[in-house]
Amino acid sequence: MSIEKTTGQLKDLARHFGASAVGVCRTEKLVERFHPEIRETAKKLPFAVSIGIALQPVVLKTIIDRPNFMYKSHYRATNTQLDNITYRLAQWISDLDHKAMPIPASMVLQRFPMIGHVNHREVAHTAGLGWQGKNNLLINREYGSRLRLTTLLTDLELIADKIEDRDCGQCKACLRKCPTEAIGETPEQFDLQKCRDQVVRFSKENNFGLLICGLCLNCCPPPKKEKTDNGQTTAD
Repeated sequence: MSIEKTTGQLKDLARHFGASAVGVCRTEKLVERFHPEIRETAKKLPFAVSIGIALQPVVLKTIIDRPNFMYKSHYRATNTQLDNITYRLAQWISDLDHKAMPIPASMVLQRFPMIGHVNHREVAHTAGLGWQGKNNLLINREYGSRLRLTTLLTDLELIADKIEDRDCGQCKACLRKCPTEAIGETPEQFDLQKCRDQVVRFSKENNFGLLICGLCLNCCPPPKKEKTDNGQTTAD
């Protein structure tokens, strides 16, 4: 089977299993930042498959000024679905006599600072799924900030996607929505400490118990689509 066909089949399977977006990258420039628990094994798995599922906008619209229990349930269900997709893809890759390591979508190994096995947003950016937003989240052409992400590492040879060379431009929707002014004019100005302190406060309200916010997801618009001369639509 050709590399092109294998890559196409894997992406088709991921979408069939429920993925909204799928991208591929090589890991040689990322692996030294992976958690020590997996780093040495990951060095033998030179490809990463980034998988995203879009949170439902109707759920996000229920968020007014703080995360609510509807969003909490949807957030957890989406993470479970992401883990299911990477598990099933890993089984498919194993059947091809190759190795695969599904990375948990939302496992926190250390709270302060928050650390996981890999930085899913960094992998997704390298795999062409979007760019780093002012809100420190991945911004996707179609879904804005709404993608929840996970990663699958493998030694199955795949075709890497091109990195998305864009930024948020003049959009400041997330700056206006952030209750703690953690978001600046550029991604580099994002204040992680302020963001973290705010989600900790939210987690303590009404026994909410989860470090999430969702306010900047709710207001982040995907790029507008314009009609071309042949009637098709394309992102800005």
